[in-house]
Amino acid sequence: MRRRLIATTALIALAAILVLGIPLGIVESARARTDALGRLEREADGIAAAVDDRAAAARGIDATMLSPWLRPGHAAVIVAGGRRIDVGRVPRGGVLSSRSGATQGVRVTVFASAGEVTQRRRQVWLLVGGLAVVGTAAAAGLAVLQARRFTRPLGQLVATSARLGAGDFSARTGRLDLPELDHVAATLDAAAVQIAQLVGRQREFAANVSHQLRTPLTAMRLRLDSLAALDHPPAVQAQLEAALRVADRLERTVADLLELARAGDIGRPRDVDLADLAREHATGWQPVYARAGRALSIRVDEPLPARVSPGGVAQALDVLLENAIAHGAGTTHLHARLVDGRRVLAVEDAGAGVAEGLEQSIFEHHVSTAGSTGLGLPLARALVEADGGRLILARARPARFEIVIPEPRTAAAQRAGKPH
Repeated sequence: MRRRLIATTALIALAAILVLGIPLGIVESARARTDALGRLEREADGIAAAVDDRAAAARGIDATMLSPWLRPGHAAVIVAGGRRIDVGRVPRGGVLSSRSGATQGVRVTVFASAGEVTQRRRQVWLLVGGLAVVGTAAAAGLAVLQARRFTRPLGQLVATSARLGAGDFSARTGRLDLPELDHVAATLDAAAVQIAQLVGRQREFAANVSHQLRTPLTAMRLRLDSLAALDHPPAVQAQLEAALRVADRLERTVADLLELARAGDIGRPRDVDLADLAREHATGWQPVYARAGRALSIRVDEPLPARVSPGGVAQALDVLLENAIAHGAGTTHLHARLVDGRRVLAVEDAGAGVAEGLEQSIFEHHVSTAGSTGLGLPLARALVEADGGRLILARARPARFEIVIPEPRTAAAQRAGKPH
């Protein structure tokens, strides 16, 4: 912005100077010729008057006596009484000439080099060019001062916004000494207060709910452990083990929610193999699908390294698998593959899909279908976007959702550095 402001101001100043300077240069160039001819005419009139004076005094007339009346480099041709007198040498090349007025039979023509006019014109255009350079430089200097005055407050706004985006809701901009930007800063500060209050209430709610869930979940886990310790038929034992795995996953989810409520994030990003993560979750969900009379297939490309927060991607994947079993039909497919350098986790089934007109709004809060709460998909999208990824509806009918994780920066940089 600073460079554009300086460049724009300098160009405007240059255009203004040229709009005024070019016509002025043209006028002054034309005037230089007129002035030169006028001077030659006055010079010829002076010589003619001297010739008349000498003729009246009956004194002789020669070139030597008339030389003082000519400017250096000029020449004159005098015709008086049928006699021609040449004073000086006529310049070579372009020549300007002017005659004296009729004075009692004496005719004087003065010659001068056209270079005098050319030099005068050159001086005029050099003056115009110098004014353009000086004026543009002065305008650029003023633009630099103005740019600093404008960009410094904008930098403060950017810094405050970055701190808010990083979760520091104590960031405030304050006054910026520019009325327009002061209004923006006041609005941003008020929004920071509202966001801090909203996030605080949400974290408090998440912490309370997670804490309340932990107690009955622990009790259920103990009961399942007790039942699993007894002798049961193989089918019952398999179901108990599946229920224990689901309970373990619920415990991890509750722990992640508590961590989110306390720290405001779902853990620092770290290197994760999304293929292993997808396979692990598919293994945990397959017994649930089996009890519902559905099948869950998985196909992964190995490996799929990514730098993400495992809790966020895992919870988003659980939301998609849960929605598929609740609202879909037929076999659910979980694919983990590499597409154009991006890691894609796709969940699709053979159900009716998303109703027409709800393709975009299903990711908004409080938009629900088939009796759902309307919170799962918005939460899943927020968790994925926190890692710089995207959760999209790739196909509406039958439904296909995709978690798209960008290529890690280190890998992209290494590939860009390789010769082709």
